[in-house]
Amino acid sequence: MKPLVKRLKQAYQGKVEFRSYWDDEGQDLAQKFGVEYTPTFLFVNTDGSVASEYVGGMSEQQLRGRLDKLR
Repeated sequence: MKPLVKRLKQAYQGKVEFRSYWDDEGQDLAQKFGVEYTPTFLFVNTDGSVASEYVGGMSEQQLRGRLDKLR
């Protein structure tokens, strides 16, 4: 999933903020949101509330679709 997230991070630069569970800051976020399984995708509103959550792998097309719905 890392290569996919890296591609999408570049494609959505300035529109979506990506945080990764596999870095130190991400571990704090995972704990804050109660993430127990990887991969878990959290789509968080600017006020910090979770707009959508998905546990498990996703294709690039599926992930792009979810990101596009957030706009």
